[in-house]
Amino acid sequence: MKIQLDRRVLAVFAALLFGSLAAAPTRADRLLSISPGGGNRPPDPLLRTIDSANGATVPGASVTITLAGRTVVGGTGLARHPQTGKLFALLKIQGTSFRRLATVDEHTGAATDIGDTGHRFAGIAFASNGTLYAIEGDGGGVPESLFTVSTTDASSVLFKELGAGSDGETIAFNPNDGLLYHASGIGTPNNPNGEKFDKINLATQAITNVPLSGFDYEELTALTHSNGGFFGGDIGSATSDMPRFFRITASGAVTYLGNMDHVSKGLVLAAPAAAVPALPVPMIGALALGLVLSGVMTGFARARSPRAPG
Repeated sequence: MKIQLDRRVLAVFAALLFGSLAAAPTRADRLLSISPGGGNRPPDPLLRTIDSANGATVPGASVTITLAGRTVVGGTGLARHPQTGKLFALLKIQGTSFRRLATVDEHTGAATDIGDTGHRFAGIAFASNGTLYAIEGDGGGVPESLFTVSTTDASSVLFKELGAGSDGETIAFNPNDGLLYHASGIGTPNNPNGEKFDKINLATQAITNVPLSGFDYEELTALTHSNGGFFGGDIGSATSDMPRFFRITASGAVTYLGNMDHVSKGLVLAAPAAAVPALPVPMIGALALGLVLSGVMTGFARARSPRAPG
């Protein structure tokens, strides 16, 4: 018994299934980014989606962060809660000096206020146990210092004074080794090794320097963990105002990936990056499979039908 399928059915199956798989958005290769705005910069309340391959902003994927009763002019930190998946942000509010802690809906930009931190924090990061850490900027009341921050009311407690270097304070937690990584300092022609990169044991508060190698960035302003290493962004170079995007290993090797169209002051993996299946099966692919099965059944029916005499 020989079953023959209509070639048109097979063509439809191949085009729909493989075409839809290729077009299926995974977002596993995307990050969210927030920019400071305010001060000598124009307001920038956007929550951008960027491509992790080169730091480019994904067209049409940005949303405006809004907070009821307040005007958001920018932000200085992003972090995702390791248990709940909620996105937390440090927001700069018009008419205030300190950063407000809020949760943000990354699909709409709507923020829910938690409270005034009472500090000019320059970055935040969650440890694996859900403790939120914040780093004070050089213009803050306790510059270059690490705090723990309440996710209930935004109150904070001094954890450790760091003082590793001027400018560029940012932090990221590495769940692979359980250490908090801290970038600080700025490299200039007169001080080419001004950038500092270290890791902090949160249990003992011991700090270990991580020597930098590879691409020489200027001043790191954002850092987030991904797959054992980090993505980072800087403020630009002495010869160009174009911010740049990097991959940094836990051992300090820096690789330049591309230029950014904004100064990032907070980076985090876009949801649902961690939940994206390796091989998504779109509905259209399932429909194509149904067409093929229908063709198979038709083939069986024809093969079993008796031939007409003559």
